[in-house]
Amino acid sequence: MGSRATLHLAAAYAPFSWLELGVQLPVMVLQTGTDLSEEGIAKPASFGLSTPMASARVGLISQQAGAWGDLAVEMDVGAPMGNAAGFARDAGLRYASRVMMGRRFGWFRAALDTRLMVRPVIRPITDRDLARDAFGNEAQAGLALAMVGRRMRWELDLRGTVPLVKQSSSVELLAGPRFLVNPSMELFALAGVGSGSAPGTPLFRVLLGMAFGRVVPPRLPDESSVTCSPELEHTADECPDMDEDGDGVPNGLDQCDEEAGTPERQGCPRTDKDGDGIEDKLDQCPDEVGVAAYQGCPMPDQDKDGVEDARDACPSEPGPEISRGCPLKDRDKDGVEDDVDQCPDLAGPADRQGCPESDQDRDNLPNVEDTCAKEPGPLDNHGCPAHAAPLVWLTRKKIELTDKVYFLSGQSRLEERSFPLLDWVAKVIIEHPELPLVVVGAHTDDRGNALDNMRMSQARAEAVRQYLIQHGVEAGRLEAQGYGQTRPIDDNTTSIGRENNRRVEFVIVARQ
Repeated sequence: MGSRATLHLAAAYAPFSWLELGVQLPVMVLQTGTDLSEEGIAKPASFGLSTPMASARVGLISQQAGAWGDLAVEMDVGAPMGNAAGFARDAGLRYASRVMMGRRFGWFRAALDTRLMVRPVIRPITDRDLARDAFGNEAQAGLALAMVGRRMRWELDLRGTVPLVKQSSSVELLAGPRFLVNPSMELFALAGVGSGSAPGTPLFRVLLGMAFGRVVPPRLPDESSVTCSPELEHTADECPDMDEDGDGVPNGLDQCDEEAGTPERQGCPRTDKDGDGIEDKLDQCPDEVGVAAYQGCPMPDQDKDGVEDARDACPSEPGPEISRGCPLKDRDKDGVEDDVDQCPDLAGPADRQGCPESDQDRDNLPNVEDTCAKEPGPLDNHGCPAHAAPLVWLTRKKIELTDKVYFLSGQSRLEERSFPLLDWVAKVIIEHPELPLVVVGAHTDDRGNALDNMRMSQARAEAVRQYLIQHGVEAGRLEAQGYGQTRPIDDNTTSIGRENNRRVEFVIVARQ
């Protein structure tokens, strides 16, 4: 015999976790040999069926289940159905009992396979120069070393045969890679050399194979899966050495393996659930908007009037900041407290000690409510001439707007469409020198960072104040105040509500 190529078709099924049943059908597809017909020996057949095998394997212990290693036993039975002319069958049934042991050591596994094969003995030819030893029962042993936890794994196999009849022994060394194409298909290749004169011992052997089905090998809890590749589906737990979110922290140590973070946060990102600008890790109230002075908690405000208790002269009664948190006692609602109001039942400005103003244009609307104080006009047009369409109107507390003040998106720069509206605001303030102080208040919705919103609102309030100063209003009569998201007037969960909360107001206050 010279060379042989064999195709092995094998299948296995495990009805239980501890039992595997298998079959193997070897087919001799090509064989060469010397023609010894002159010696009375026919040339070996070049094609034919080899010995079919059926097996049953029982797993006894498993390192994956917590044992010291893996241990299994197997029984193989070969049927005498091969091609006798191709030296591919026995005269009767072939039996093989096996004991297999294995254990993982760090990045590799070691396995030992012992096998006792029992088969009919072929007696030697005694009267010829071609006589050889008997061929029959033999003991086989194999040692394998294989890498674990990688898609491309290398394997080294050492196999040896010790005959139990008068026959030479043999040994064979094979090495090669295994590659996981996907979780259902694996390719492998082994090549090596043999030594010994026992029948079937090759000078050189090459094995090429493909496996289909559940080909992903089981792993220990701290072992990486062979599916740990960006192209293959896997979980973060299966691949402790990978870095799924690319933050430099391996999955095994990453507390947030689906979000990029930092090493000092165990792979988790900086989070601020309440949007108050204080990291949750340092925020004593991570679900409530607070301030840094109180470690991220809201400032104490017993009466909920927006004035913290430390500055509130009346902590149990709500009141505005201008009165240090105390309620204003103001019967005529003119903004002048009754204890200093010379006309407590008649509304009047603060510079007149709360008494009514004069009607400068004599249109029966006092100046304090007359949008056009220098031109007479009907009450339903806010005191402006009938031909005029005021864009603002004056009340005792505020300068009300008919439209919004618009800014460039994400900036504090005014849009030109806001100029006519602000021109009316400047006109009203200039024509009413009795107005003590007008606070330009800018507000935002709750989207984004709370501190950034506060800074943006202050910048926008300053921009409006500067516009009014440039159009004739005295700087000392204006104050800019940004409130950020702290004073909503509508629901921030709707787009309309957020639009309403993004606003500029002009509030008239008495000087301290």
